[in-house]
Amino acid sequence: MGETKPNRGSRKALDDIIGRMAEPGFAASHPRVPKKRPTAAHVNPEILALSQPRSRYVRQWRRHAKHCQDCSNVFRYLGIVL
Repeated sequence: MGETKPNRGSRKALDDIIGRMAEPGFAASHPRVPKKRPTAAHVNPEILALSQPRSRYVRQWRRHAKHCQDCSNVFRYLGIVL
C-alpha cells in the first residue's frame, strides 16, 4: 500500500543517539531532565521554567539551590545561573 518515507526531520534514530553517547561532551550538552520533587521543600521545575530570571520566586529558590543538589540541578538544566 503506502510507501514509508525516510525520516528527514531533526529527529534521530535511537541507535544513532546511543552511538554518540561515547563522544566527549555529548552527555554535558544533552543533560537528563531532573526528577520532579512533589514536596514544598524543593523548587517546582514548571514554575521555575516560566519565571523571569530576576523574579522573586527565582531569587528565593536560588539561595536554597546553592545548598541543595536537587534544586541546583534544576537551575542548571534550565540554564539559570546560581
